[in-house]
Amino acid sequence: MKNIINRNSMAGEQPRHIKNSTTPALPKTKKAWQPEPCGLSREELRKIVADQLG
Repeated sequence: MKNIINRNSMAGEQPRHIKNSTTPALPKTKKAWQPEPCGLSREELRKIVADQLG
């Protein structure tokens, strides 16, 4: 692998990192948001999660 030298940087200067945000911004939720009931009990949900996680 080649080392690339930035000839414009001064000695001892830290390399500059440009922040490239590739993650989309999450939409804002209403403060009164509540989850909708799915009809499953907590025990059924726990079993589904346990099955998915292994």
